[in-house]
Amino acid sequence: MVHSKLGYQAFLAILLGVVVGLFFGPLCNILKPIGDIFVFTLQIVVIPYIPALLMHGLGSLSPELAKKLFKKGWFVLVLLWFLVLLVCYIMKIMIPVPLPNPAADFSLETSASLPGPSSLLVPSNKMYSIFYNGVPIIALFSLIFGFAIMHLKEKDPLLSLLERINSSLERIIKWISIVSPIGIFAHVAYVMGTVNFDDLAKLQLYIGIIIATTLFLSIWVLPMIVSCLTSIPYKELFREYKIVGFLPFATAIPTIALPYINNAMRRLADRKNLDLGTFKATSQTIVPIGFGFAQIGNFLPLLFLFFLSFFYRHPLSGFEVVALPFLVTIFSIGIPQFTFIALPFLLSTLSLPAQGFNLYAEISAITLNFQVLLSTVSMLSFMYLVVLRYYGLLEIQWRRLLFQGSCMAVALVSFALIGKHFIHTTDNYYDLYYSLRMDKAIDSPPQVTVYTEFIPAPPSTIDSTLGKILDRGFIRVGYDPRDIPFCYLNQWGELVGYDIAYAYQLAKDLDVKLELVPILYDKLVDEVSSGYCDVVMSAIVMDEQRIIGMEFSNAYIEQANALVVPTNKVDKYRTLPQVEKIPHLRVGALGAYKEVVASHFPNSNLVVGSVAQFSEDKFDVYMWAELQSYIWCLANPSYTTLTYKGQMGKKYFGYPVKRNAEQLVHFINEWLDLKQEQGFTARQREYWFLGKSYDPQAKRWSVLRNVLHWVE
Repeated sequence: MVHSKLGYQAFLAILLGVVVGLFFGPLCNILKPIGDIFVFTLQIVVIPYIPALLMHGLGSLSPELAKKLFKKGWFVLVLLWFLVLLVCYIMKIMIPVPLPNPAADFSLETSASLPGPSSLLVPSNKMYSIFYNGVPIIALFSLIFGFAIMHLKEKDPLLSLLERINSSLERIIKWISIVSPIGIFAHVAYVMGTVNFDDLAKLQLYIGIIIATTLFLSIWVLPMIVSCLTSIPYKELFREYKIVGFLPFATAIPTIALPYINNAMRRLADRKNLDLGTFKATSQTIVPIGFGFAQIGNFLPLLFLFFLSFFYRHPLSGFEVVALPFLVTIFSIGIPQFTFIALPFLLSTLSLPAQGFNLYAEISAITLNFQVLLSTVSMLSFMYLVVLRYYGLLEIQWRRLLFQGSCMAVALVSFALIGKHFIHTTDNYYDLYYSLRMDKAIDSPPQVTVYTEFIPAPPSTIDSTLGKILDRGFIRVGYDPRDIPFCYLNQWGELVGYDIAYAYQLAKDLDVKLELVPILYDKLVDEVSSGYCDVVMSAIVMDEQRIIGMEFSNAYIEQANALVVPTNKVDKYRTLPQVEKIPHLRVGALGAYKEVVASHFPNSNLVVGSVAQFSEDKFDVYMWAELQSYIWCLANPSYTTLTYKGQMGKKYFGYPVKRNAEQLVHFINEWLDLKQEQGFTARQREYWFLGKSYDPQAKRWSVLRNVLHWVE
């Protein structure tokens, strides 16, 4: 009755925490210390409980008995692993097939990096890892120490001490459990009040799959299989699972379940009329294996990796799909929080973006609880089956097991196949760049006028370009809207981009208005020299001809030259020597990239035109810069970018002004350095290149602010 009452209180605490978090939003930050104190208190009690429990369990047995238990347990462990992997691969059906990777040797995101896998088991900061239970080093130490105690001849005094320590710590955990609803409420309210809803919306498919997988395995599959193998009624088993799993689910700390698992095993001994002393020693011996290896919730990040493959348009090879379960199995040891350490290594191995780890860490505020629930349920299932198998008390109901297994398979496959048809989700790059806006990149923008036709510049008697700008109160910036992400039109027809953001900021810092006027690349020198525009900020390449006719600022970015090729013909253009030998190759290019074509493909046919004319069959390949071509291919997955590891050279981008405008050039150079030191450059690159929002004025949604409007 006490467990049931506590379970209901914890459940109400979760509901109240969700409501309070949604109502007050970021104001729930004041509850964070309460939640942290609760979790910290649990940790300082549970951490010593683990080694005492494991050492007592192993040390109580003889080596012969331990070997016998291992023989009985390995089959159950492999069965649990196989079961969760099978369910994950079936649920993978719901994740859309990723579009082709836009480039074979270039990526917007740098891949994750981590030292070798040995650092996962032997961390550099041992004391930190031990205290926060970040790796299974506690279980590893306990296993070694337990095996040592097992071989002692006079071990009864030590075992008696460990048993007393266990009993004392279990009592403290029960005391803490009484006030746990308060800590749970504070923790949940803080999480729901501060979690980023935008990221949750992007990952709602993954979150839904994790919740469905966890509930399917925890509520139906595992208790039903145990019931079919032990003849224990499902309702009775489910009641035990609820007692054991609810508090760890609410707190996302699986070690809290250990005292309740011990109590469940005592009730099992009473049910089967077993000697409690012998049974207790036997069941506690299974705890090290169950705690270290049977937490199958640790396999759920496998679904996250499948989702990232779709989300970042990075299809996994057949070998990677086959090898991935083995990698995940290796890193499934220990508590679910261990996946935070293993994930960067897995991302690096699969060449997935490192940003995926940040997404995983953020949504873990929701998914980690379900991962812990599945781990707790699987530990209890493992102990039930291994202990009863050891005592020869399994009562397999084959007909019921076959029927329930068939129903589970049909239900799971039907759910995945039917659900796939109702899923309409997009990846990270779908329409990403066309949804970016200037008001999200620039605070308090200046007054801006965008011209779409050629408008002559007003006459001026001032020779200095910078003086002329300050005198008339506006700066004229030339643009060409065909260079995403530097200068282009978004889905609302607004002129946006990385260079346009710099134009906005330059006008703002000069305290003048901004006029954006269209330019033609082939007439660029004349347009700048005539004073038609003061500066051009539109992905302008610095080449010899332009340097002779104009002054340039320092290069603000460099890019390797790249070829855009049809995806279905990528093997034909795989290497640069291979492409150079193709006779009469039609190569499209504009501006400075025509020189690259003439240099590397002298026997080809140069076709002057925009990349958008690819669909008109005007050329076979197109010469461009790596970043622009990569992003263009994201919106046009029928094409791929090849950079040939820089073998075609690179281009430098700068801001051109007319000759003898040294004062303006000097100002822009110093201003670019200042913007970089202030962090403006980093923010703009993250926004326009990676699509990461930067809005210092943005506030998290809450009922209090957005619905009732009681606070600003």
